[in-house]
Amino acid sequence: MSAGENGKGKVLMLSSVASMIDQFNMPNIRLLQEMGYEVHVACNFKEGSTCSDGRIEDLQERLRSMHVVWRQWDCPRTICPVVKCIRALRQLWKLTGKQRYAWIHCHSPVGGAIARIVAHGRNIRVIYTAHGFHFYKGAPVKNWLLYYPAEKLLSYWTEVLLTVNREDYRFAKRNFHAKKCTVCPEPGSGPGGRCIRTGAGESFAAFFTYRNRHGCCFRLGS
Repeated sequence: MSAGENGKGKVLMLSSVASMIDQFNMPNIRLLQEMGYEVHVACNFKEGSTCSDGRIEDLQERLRSMHVVWRQWDCPRTICPVVKCIRALRQLWKLTGKQRYAWIHCHSPVGGAIARIVAHGRNIRVIYTAHGFHFYKGAPVKNWLLYYPAEKLLSYWTEVLLTVNREDYRFAKRNFHAKKCTVCPEPGSGPGGRCIRTGAGESFAAFFTYRNRHGCCFRLGS
């Protein structure tokens, strides 16, 4: 059975850089396909990646061989210049108008923000993996003035927020408003104190493993 044949539909994996897909999300893509989803990937294959050009070409070929639909998304890693963010928002709005996605999984502050704005307008559910909030004890004041209000607002448009460290987990639980299962269980927080590893490349898979084994309330799919 190929991905999507059981009727679960399409999901979109978004990242501002191709290296995030290559280094952290290939297992997640395979997991989603095993669950019966048709997986699409949109990221910036041209700029900002820590991968070499050859590595990116290899990634594109691997995605193609896995029957993953991939697209160039001109998402910047910073909010300036703003015109690049607007361009990325328009691209994603156009894509989500053409494709019917059951939900979106996004990463990074800028890419995650653009994704949730578009998804809210399109009524698409979102899983957001925060790979370390930019606001923390001792962070520059400008980070708190810019990133914290944005993340707090966008959390209202987030079905599931996954964190990769305990500090962010506790902060999100106290201050944000993601719906349903708010964050992925952190190490040692499973039933009976069993350890669940949730590093940057494992949080997504660990969340679904935990959900399937222990009856998490969040359900994906139509």
